[in-house]
Amino acid sequence: MSEFLRVERTGPVATIWIDRQAKMNTMTVAMREEFPGLFRDLDADAAVRVVVVRGAGGKAFSAGGDLAEFLTLAPADLEQWGDTLTAAERCRKPVIAAIDGYAMGAGLELALACDLRIATRRSEFAFPEIRLGMIPGSGGTQRALRLIGMTRAKLFMLTGQRISAERAEAWGLITQVVPDDGLDAAVQALAGELAARAPLALRTLKMVLNRGADAPLETALELERKSYAWLRATHDYEEGVKSFLEKRPPKYLGR
Repeated sequence: MSEFLRVERTGPVATIWIDRQAKMNTMTVAMREEFPGLFRDLDADAAVRVVVVRGAGGKAFSAGGDLAEFLTLAPADLEQWGDTLTAAERCRKPVIAAIDGYAMGAGLELALACDLRIATRRSEFAFPEIRLGMIPGSGGTQRALRLIGMTRAKLFMLTGQRISAERAEAWGLITQVVPDDGLDAAVQALAGELAARAPLALRTLKMVLNRGADAPLETALELERKSYAWLRATHDYEEGVKSFLEKRPPKYLGR
């Protein structure tokens, strides 16, 4: 692991810290290439039920990519590099982006690849690429479009404007805005709620939502029905029903 990325575990919650504070947590190519392995390892760790991605320092989640590297890369190098940040979406476990400060460019693309985004009121969001003669290239155009719609997506990306956390929440770009001193509590509460849910059901639901969103309705409904039927064969499905009927907390085992 590089000096700028680290993983901390607290019970069932693992936090990936982006810690390059002197550069506003901008991400180098080497940093980006670590994300697939980090998420793959956390996905395979049965003790981890929720993943949080967070920027250190209180000034930025990540202000984007390291621009100094861009002109050293050939077009062939850039074609696939956006796939590194999609690792958050590929992870079968719930992934929360905890945003405090700037989330811009590739930093915002990483946040959009997460399932849920909680941000402090002082946070700001932008895709400034158009001002540099480029466009978002790590999933930003398509994920933002699907979250906020064509009209807002064009305004947001064609101008490269910054928007506040309140506007980002109103548009649907982020999940929740919290007071500047309330991020820790909000993330802990959400992560704890998710960690208490049945892991297989969470994993299956994430897949059904992500894949069903772009499928024809009949195909998506069939995916839902088949997934529901499959869960009936699991311990956690039976445990969930029995615990409800017996009026006791469930004990999910992830199997």
